[in-house]
Amino acid sequence: MKNAHPSFALLVFLLLGLLPFLFQDPRALVVVWVFNLALIAKLGWKRSLVKAYMLVGGIGALFATITWLPFTNIGTPYWSSEIPVIHYPLQITDVGVLWAMGMGLRLANVALLSMYYLFTTSPRDIAMGLRGIGVPFSVSFLLSLIFRFIPLVKNDLATIREAQMVRGMTPNEGSVPERIKKYSFLMVPLIFSSLKRVPLIANALDAKGFRMRNPQHRFYRSKRWRASEVLTLLIGFALFAALFYFARIHPDHLGVLIPGRI
Repeated sequence: MKNAHPSFALLVFLLLGLLPFLFQDPRALVVVWVFNLALIAKLGWKRSLVKAYMLVGGIGALFATITWLPFTNIGTPYWSSEIPVIHYPLQITDVGVLWAMGMGLRLANVALLSMYYLFTTSPRDIAMGLRGIGVPFSVSFLLSLIFRFIPLVKNDLATIREAQMVRGMTPNEGSVPERIKKYSFLMVPLIFSSLKRVPLIANALDAKGFRMRNPQHRFYRSKRWRASEVLTLLIGFALFAALFYFARIHPDHLGVLIPGRI
């Protein structure tokens, strides 16, 4: 999607990100996850992003599955208990197992799409995409500044880490409490270096006449919509509406375990 309109890429990922919330059954969500995974693989992603997704998406999906597992009281129970003192019932049921797996797959889908979009899209394209769907320029521009801070903070952290290692600190050695204490020596100067950059950016925005409520602010040059992009979005919205109708209005046979729950 390098040559596509920024709003087109944003809306496509938004539609794909909303798709897992139509279903609850993990068997339907696995199909959605495989489709999204094939799409991302076709678009191409770096090895570092794959490792980051396996860490964030994998641990997040596992945590969501374990967290939701004992909190469903529908279906045939496998195990029952309660939380002491407050006497809140806990049980694992056949429907609860599917529900928990579905929640984990939801998180895996959302993490896959959001991480790929944020890591492969420039802050300028993110801001232009938001502006193209009606978000005010000031809001989209400020969001782009937030994403621009990420590589700067990363570089600052690398610089501070190297400076501390020259002084003899070894962050990856020692017990867990010692490592936490050592990382505090990295975080404190990182916070102060980031705070020092805030007045510089504020002064730069003032010098350029930036105002939160100014309708004259706009991007100097933006891409134009293509007919194929508009047609693709219309087809996508139509398919999403049809799936929403069958999965939520008539949820008897399409990936819904507990009608009425999100």
